[in-house]
Amino acid sequence: MIQFTKFFKNNKVALFIYLVINYFFLLKYADRQEFVPKFLVLLLYNIVIILTLYLIDLFKNYLNKIKSNNYYFLGFCLIVFIIFMAINIFVDGNSINSDRWSAMEATIRGVLNGEYPYKLKDHLGKTSSNLPGLFYLGLPFYLLGNVSLLQPFVFLIISLLIFKSRILIDKKLTLIFLLIASPAYLWEVIAKSDLLSNIILLVLFLILWDYKFKNNYFKLPFLLSFFCAFFILTRGIVAIPLTLFLFREFLNTSISKKLKFSFGLVFFIILISFPFLLTLPDFEIIKEHNPFNHQTRFTPKWVQIFFIVLPFILAIKIKKIHQVIFQSLILFTLLLFLSFVFEIIDEGFKNTLYKSYFDISYLTMAMPFAILYYVFRTKDFGDKLEE
Repeated sequence: MIQFTKFFKNNKVALFIYLVINYFFLLKYADRQEFVPKFLVLLLYNIVIILTLYLIDLFKNYLNKIKSNNYYFLGFCLIVFIIFMAINIFVDGNSINSDRWSAMEATIRGVLNGEYPYKLKDHLGKTSSNLPGLFYLGLPFYLLGNVSLLQPFVFLIISLLIFKSRILIDKKLTLIFLLIASPAYLWEVIAKSDLLSNIILLVLFLILWDYKFKNNYFKLPFLLSFFCAFFILTRGIVAIPLTLFLFREFLNTSISKKLKFSFGLVFFIILISFPFLLTLPDFEIIKEHNPFNHQTRFTPKWVQIFFIVLPFILAIKIKKIHQVIFQSLILFTLLLFLSFVFEIIDEGFKNTLYKSYFDISYLTMAMPFAILYYVFRTKDFGDKLEE
């Protein structure tokens, strides 16, 4: 049992989860060509990932010795950013069989016009499941004329933060390589999706808040409550890492800070949701058209309740940010793959994967945690981000 636990906490399990997520994308989209057998696609992908990681590790002393390599790293990231921008500008969103971008666009347009956004149709004729937080994430890019630019700019933010950090060059290269070598992530960029950007921004918040307030997360309870309210109102699943991150500290903080945080959380949830509340129609329309119907449709209610309660139990023993990343990785993986398996049981593997009865892009929400834990697995995880 002890040996199994040690294996499970090894960073190789994070790499395994990363690979499995990407396998499903490779299987699904390799099926649309007849030139290369699917098993060979998976094999080649494995070779590329493992070999590149091995080479980075082999030459890490050389990479870390030369300071100018950091600027080469930045230059490479800027080239990738420009490519991502070009993809989003020149690929016609209406030709894509994914409605994330148009769902966000319909939501923003509806709220700005005073219409209830959850009864409006996107370019595929579906209604939106965007919570109010996504309205604010997408609004600046909507005003620029292209809501799907969110993804490239989040990549730019990641690149600049990594460039400015004191992380060793080999770690920087590993982080960016695993991101851009992921078919799941590239699908997000091409499909103009906001999903992975949403999770990446959450992870950045957790890391930066831990760095700034390592010994007292509740030093600024109102500001913390604002960020928690905002992220919870992007996607409900982010409550898992937020609970793991904060619940133990919440139990140990003073009563006054508990009250300030709790009041602030309720206040900011209402404030952030206010533009949506102004558009509310009658109850029957709300009952039929609301974001929660969409966001929970793949997962049985008992599974949802279990994964709402479990983080509170696990959080009691969490003391370090690396534990938050690891537990979030495991819980996200279990929840998302359970939903995937339930759909396979109901509809069969081929329908679930190849006919998109289940949106496999949801699996990518575990990937940022997998990449981070693979690169920074040890107990000084938070410190290593500032080395």
